[in-house]
Amino acid sequence: MFLKKLQKFIAIILTFLSFSFNLNAQISDNFLLLYESYEKLNNIEQVIQKSEKRIYRKYGVSETLILDKNLKIQPTEHFIGYQIKKFNDLRLIELKFNKDSIEDFFVNNSVPFFSFKGKTRVYIAANDSFFNDSNVFIVDNKDFQNELANAKLLSELNQNIELEFQYLEEFPETGYKVEELLLQIQQAEKNNWLLMLVDRFDLKNWSFSFPKTSSVLINKNFNFSTTLLNEAINEVVEVDSEIIKRTFTASFEPNLDIEDIELIFNKLSESTDILNFRILKASEEAIELEYESYLNLEDAAEFLTSLGAVKNI
Repeated sequence: MFLKKLQKFIAIILTFLSFSFNLNAQISDNFLLLYESYEKLNNIEQVIQKSEKRIYRKYGVSETLILDKNLKIQPTEHFIGYQIKKFNDLRLIELKFNKDSIEDFFVNNSVPFFSFKGKTRVYIAANDSFFNDSNVFIVDNKDFQNELANAKLLSELNQNIELEFQYLEEFPETGYKVEELLLQIQQAEKNNWLLMLVDRFDLKNWSFSFPKTSSVLINKNFNFSTTLLNEAINEVVEVDSEIIKRTFTASFEPNLDIEDIELIFNKLSESTDILNFRILKASEEAIELEYESYLNLEDAAEFLTSLGAVKNI
């Protein structure tokens, strides 16, 4: 008797979800949040208009596919508003975009998307060619550390990319030593890493170089976070650019409450990681469902386990 009720309930819930997903919400409290430096408040309109690539990266959308389809999302059409947020001692502009309308844009134009997550290890070697004994001072400098903290925070908030910093004891002073160091790191790391070299350019300027891409920034102070973020994003995008749609099967205990089943279905329906799902079997042994996602097996299993799945293949 319970099994028949369960199957009937599942059918009702799936019908309701299928119907509700075809409705375009006019007003939504489902926000996509992006953050920008407080110093750019006077240029807020320009910041909003230039949010296109950041939205693509936030969703893991292939920019090549967007270009091939001759599409262009207009951030101003999805923009809701902004406010000032404070993270510890750092003030940021919080930009709010309509998440539903953005995802509708992707769905209506057959653009695959998912909640992108990445991680990059940043190797840092610092040198002061005019004051050889002050290398530790550079790394421990408050402004230097604040710039790293800002880059880490913005990277995680805007791009879902975690930055991990590792300091090197020796600075490669010649081109040969730089190549040696790159080879050494490459042998230790599979992917998603970059090298940042901090050195004096002259008595007034600092040099921030990224040998992996041959990029160099010359600045009078420690304002290098924007360049570091671009390098980190390009590294993750280049390595993780392959997008593959996969089909998985998840199993749940058969004795779940109706409320638990409804919660699972709602979570699957709301998630940008899950493209679609269907019930394969609802028996006294297990509730099995099949779903499609751009996640890899490990990340998909982690997500379904958080919903109560006992098996995911």
